[in-house]
Amino acid sequence: MKSPNKVDLLGMGIGPVDFFVSYDRYPEEGEKIDALPGSHLIAGGGPVPNTLCGLARLGGTASAISAFGDDHWGQLARSDLDSFGVAHNLSICRKSVPTTLAFIWVNNKSGDRTVILDRDRRLDLKPRDIKLNQLPQTRLIHLDGRDIPACLKLARWGKKNGSRVMLDVGSVRNRVDELFPFLDYLICADQFACHYHQTKSIQKATAGFRKLGIPEVVVTSGTKGSYGIDQSDQSHFQPAFKVKAIDGTGAGDAYHAGYLWGILEDRSLSEKMLFASAVAALKCLKPGARAGLPTLRQTELFIKKHRVFHA
Repeated sequence: MKSPNKVDLLGMGIGPVDFFVSYDRYPEEGEKIDALPGSHLIAGGGPVPNTLCGLARLGGTASAISAFGDDHWGQLARSDLDSFGVAHNLSICRKSVPTTLAFIWVNNKSGDRTVILDRDRRLDLKPRDIKLNQLPQTRLIHLDGRDIPACLKLARWGKKNGSRVMLDVGSVRNRVDELFPFLDYLICADQFACHYHQTKSIQKATAGFRKLGIPEVVVTSGTKGSYGIDQSDQSHFQPAFKVKAIDGTGAGDAYHAGYLWGILEDRSLSEKMLFASAVAALKCLKPGARAGLPTLRQTELFIKKHRVFHA
């Protein structure tokens, strides 16, 4: 699908194909167990592509910059983006390189998941892969912080052209400090935040990023809720909605999608966090990272009627 001249969100990040399977009991090393019958699922994935699909499901327009191999799985990943109306003509197809695959084991009782990523480094995005004269006008840019030189090029372009930039960091992989001066929003997982600031306090970690000059920061902590602070140094805590989770894969990506929608709607920090939490909860009601992504109407009805939160 070709990117229009103007979109709500331009995102850049890895675009794997996800292989899901559910189990009742995690195996011991060397042990063989059976998966739950019929629980396997194969679908497009990746933090940024999932977020783009989430925003598109809510009613926004989105375009993806990823790198795929020229194999069957690369075609599947692109087709899945097509099904959500997410443009991907700015993405790269590497010849004779296998598409990134993610193998995801989902605990049927808790919804927790274990992920193993198989990624060929030849799929790293380089600054030369970002063709600035081909980029659409965009209100928002969303990055996963993996390929830092390419991220910096896109972030600089975005700031020059009036876009607001968000960074998603889920786990500790590589240093992303160089991106901080270009960020308007940092929405990251507690694992990264607490490690970065060498603290067990999520509140201290959240405030620590704000002190580094990032205007708006939210740290997510699964069922423990999310902690945010805005550029006026006003803090807010949002408890997580309590639902019967089937699969937590992509819940953070769904949270980002909801938060980005809130930005587009010019909502307050507390309103964005509430809406994002609802999108994340609804996603968890179905297996995989994308099948449960809700529409705007579904999310608004959920917020209106569902008032059960994790303690």
